Parts: sequence; C-alpha cells; structure tokens
Amino acid sequence: MDMHPSDRIRGEKSEILKGKKIALCVTGSISSVEAVKVARELIRHGAQVYPYATTSALKFIGKDSLLFATGNPVVDELTGKDEHLEAFDLILVAPATANVISKAACGIADDAVSTLILANLEKCMFIPTMHEKMMNNPIFQENVNKLKKYCKFIEPVREEDKLKLPNRESIAAEVMHSLRNELRGKKILVIGGAGYEKIDNFRIITNLATGRTGVELAKYAYYYGGEVKLLVSLHSVEIPSFIPFESFGSIEDLLSRMEVYKNYDVIIVPAALPDFKPVKVDGKIKSLREFEEVRYTENPKFLKELRKTYHGFLVGFKAESGVSEEELIRRARERMKEYSLDMVVANLLEDVKPKSTRVLIIFDDDFERVEGSKDMVAKRIIEIVAESL
Repeated sequence: MDMHPSDRIRGEKSEILKGKKIALCVTGSISSVEAVKVARELIRHGAQVYPYATTSALKFIGKDSLLFATGNPVVDELTGKDEHLEAFDLILVAPATANVISKAACGIADDAVSTLILANLEKCMFIPTMHEKMMNNPIFQENVNKLKKYCKFIEPVREEDKLKLPNRESIAAEVMHSLRNELRGKKILVIGGAGYEKIDNFRIITNLATGRTGVELAKYAYYYGGEVKLLVSLHSVEIPSFIPFESFGSIEDLLSRMEVYKNYDVIIVPAALPDFKPVKVDGKIKSLREFEEVRYTENPKFLKELRKTYHGFLVGFKAESGVSEEELIRRARERMKEYSLDMVVANLLEDVKPKSTRVLIIFDDDFERVEGSKDMVAKRIIEIVAESL
C-alpha cells in the first residue's frame, strides 16, 4: 500500500514533535473547519495526530477530512478498545466550545471527547472559540478558572465579537512549547534586526539586515520551552504573534537597558549594529554640502559593554567577507576571547543566499558547520545553546 498523504509531510518543517502522540479533539464550533489545517501543521513538525470528535463537530467537518488529514480514523464514540485510556502526550481541544469546557470543569463524561478529557485532564490544552457573550458569562468564567488550575489554555483571536482559533503556526508553537523542556525555566533574550543611527530628524544610517535570523532564533527558543523576548530594530519579516517583542533603534538605546539584561539566562545577539554614528544635525539637512560636512564617530561595541555587567550565557555573531574558513575561525575566536562570549556564530557574507546560509558555530575548543535554510540553522544554534546550559 502506498504511503498515506499525512506521512509524506511528516517532519517537513521540523522533527520537534517526533514521537509525540497528540489527540486532536474537535468540538461543535464553525472553527472546526480549521481542524484539518491544525492537524497537518502538527504533523509537519513530526507529530502523530489522532482525531476525536463530538457529534456536533461532525456537522461542520466530515470524518473523511480528518482521516485524510491525520491518517487515523475519527473516534466519535467509545468502544471496547477503551479509546479514552489511550496514552497521549497532549490532548489538544481545538476548537473548544463553551459546552465542552464547562463539562470538563464539572467532571462530566458523556461522549468520546469529554471522557478522554476527564481521563487526561492534566494533559489537556484548550483553545476556546465562541461568541464573546458566552465567554463573558460569569459561570463560564468560573469554569475556565477552575480548569486553569489543572491544564493549559491558549488565548484565542478576538474578531467581530467572536473568539476564533489562532493561526495554525501559533497553535503548533504552543504545542511544541508545552511538550519540549530543553529550555524550560530559562529566560532568553534575542536582539535582532538592523540597528540605526539618526543623521538628522528625518534620515538614518542603517544596513540591509532583514531581522529574520533573530525572529527564527526567538521562535525555536520558544519551541524548546524557553521564556522568550525579542528586542528588535528595523526588520522586514513578520514577527509571530506568540513572540513578545520590543523595539530599539540606536546603540545608545541598547546600552540604556543594561539593568534589564541581568534578568535573562541567555542573550543572543544576531543584530546588525552600526559601527559608526553621525553627529546628528537638528532639523533637516538641505544640501549636499551639509551632507558632506556631517561628521562620524565610532560607536561603542555593544557586546563588549554588555559583558561588563551581564554574567549569563552570551552568544555573538561575526560576519566577514573574502577570507578563508581558517581566518574566519581565527577572527571569531579572537572576538570570543575579547568579549568573553560563550559562543560565536560566524559566517562569510558570500555564503548567505536568498534561501540558505552556511555558518560555523564556535564554542569552547570546538566548532560545528551548519548549512541549510535560516530556520534550520537557527534551530541548531538553539539546540547547542540548550546543550551548553
């Protein structure tokens, strides 16, 4: 027999959920039509997904759709197989109606989904979807608060007076964050994007960095269970909704936050920061001559200044051009020693392609070559950080 369609995409994005068994419980909301996309996204990260559905859910989505999505038949009633006692790593109730949440809070088990929840409450993750009038009902709120003592809730998206499912990427991120523990209890700050300095009140000097490396690093740190914050300057990539972030501009802006940095176990700095800054002109420069008269001064080295007060795990980046790999390693190790870094990610600008990159991850007395898409490189960097803590 040919491979099932779900197996063809398994691990397509990552294997972070490889070996994880997830029950996807679908209940009677119009958001049920999104269940196929949710299941497929979990599978793309390596999970085995098993669909459970209420009778009401099957008014919105068919059994064949869920079978196609997961490769597993839908459980909509319990049999002698004791489907509610199946060993799962996570019970994802998405969408979760007011009815199923309230039944769970009251310990009611009258169908396959509610019985599975009752038998596995501590493994449950709910994503509420309903009209806000139902969500705001005080009795329902009591039920939600009762359940939060034992299981997890994912914040829904609020639109048009309704609570809707977040996008599939965000749901998968929360599942990975819940199931992976490599960075559990660790506070991680990623500083990314293109820093800039003001020339006058209207113009800046910056660079072509997209900020993607910083975003990918923050994502994978979150996937592996970390408490993550992204501090980002100019960027042209979207920041996922599950990553909290703040903006910064100049080196001076970064340096003003020194006391905040002490709260983090790990700081990773892929940001492209200006080496020089103009002596800012008030107002607006109006002529070429005025531009020619702009003077520049050297910026302080942020990593060097950071290390004077920050004693956690610090990762820097070093980009060079037109040198050999041996020379790149030598210069990266010099930077590592000079700034007392725990790890340096070094690369040649020539190796940066639109869809791939190649880096050397340098740590202790060893290094590792990593080549591939930026997200896969970011994944490996975060894995090495986790292994080093």
